[in-house]
Amino acid sequence: MTRFCKKLFYFLLIIFAITSYSFSEQITDRDFGFSLDIPEGFEIADYTEDGMSYVFSHPNIPVTLVMKLTEEKNAKSAAEVLNINLKKLNASGETDSFKWNGTVCGISNFFMSLDDNYSGWAVSAPVKIQDYYVILLCYAPESKKGCDQFIISTINSLSINNEYLNTPGIITSYAFPSEGSESVLLKIGGKEIKTSLDKSDEEAAKFVIDLEYSVLNLYANHKMWKEAWQRYYRMIYRDNAGRLQQTAKNIYDSIYPELKKSKPQDADIKYAQALLSWVQTFGYERAQSKIESDFTSLPASIKGKGSDCDSRSMLVSVLLNYTGIDTAMLISREYSHAVVVTDIPAPGQTFTMENGREYLFGETTARVTWGMLAQDQADRTKWIPVTFD
Repeated sequence: MTRFCKKLFYFLLIIFAITSYSFSEQITDRDFGFSLDIPEGFEIADYTEDGMSYVFSHPNIPVTLVMKLTEEKNAKSAAEVLNINLKKLNASGETDSFKWNGTVCGISNFFMSLDDNYSGWAVSAPVKIQDYYVILLCYAPESKKGCDQFIISTINSLSINNEYLNTPGIITSYAFPSEGSESVLLKIGGKEIKTSLDKSDEEAAKFVIDLEYSVLNLYANHKMWKEAWQRYYRMIYRDNAGRLQQTAKNIYDSIYPELKKSKPQDADIKYAQALLSWVQTFGYERAQSKIESDFTSLPASIKGKGSDCDSRSMLVSVLLNYTGIDTAMLISREYSHAVVVTDIPAPGQTFTMENGREYLFGETTARVTWGMLAQDQADRTKWIPVTFD
């Protein structure tokens, strides 16, 4: 049994005697190296004594999640492992094999009959311990409509390697394979910077935004609305950041070395200001429909399509985090606004993060410098931090 499973198993012996356990944070197994950032409110409904299998249910949404670790020494592929386990449930559905982050995985849109007829998605992927695989099955009764987005979002939150934590999810990668690169020309601080995106990036990123927005709407009146809002941005960040790694490198290589040479002590804040000033020039745009998210994908934003405060704040976060400068977002329901905050020591207004450090405010919709914050948005209790690994 892994350290994670031992801790969780013994904790459950106590917690099950009192009440069910609702998750609002990521599930992480450091021994096997995988993690899940599942939607808020899932409760553990069952588990095996060896700590290798867990069943999660949701009190508000008729969705079940099964998480299983299995050793399969003789299996030829992750798809075969998935097939073996689906057959044990008499589940039907084609299983496909594909590469995700350099690893061959399995995926299936399956159907099965237990006490009811169910349908859902399942994936399998090798973990860092040889011959072991993680399997996820997420499903709902076929009679219950509108659960597909919730199921896909849950499965899509899987990560099997910290190195690839901020990359497109497993189902997104399967649904939107690479279509080849397209050139993009950026103008930042008077410099023309050539970069590239995949031709599928904008459409795929929009798919994830729409997917996560549909999940977020389920929590409008939920007690965990705040945590759901934070997860919404984490999931978008994970997908979009993975699509902008080449862009982040191209921008950094074009601007930072020169700043480091001319003003080594101020290079970080000068670079951050160049990025902040750049996004402040973006065209403003919000969704016209209330059923759409206001968030403009980062691939669309850098291609010159309109954006709002949260898209710009996340873009700056992605680019600064690439350099190793810890950068996050603050969101506010009361202010209907979002800002970027960064761990760069410089004069100005700051926000105290959970780690106790002071992070500098960055306003992306007005042409101001780092550390400036409107007086009518100065109440720190009305800001919610969204951090990114």
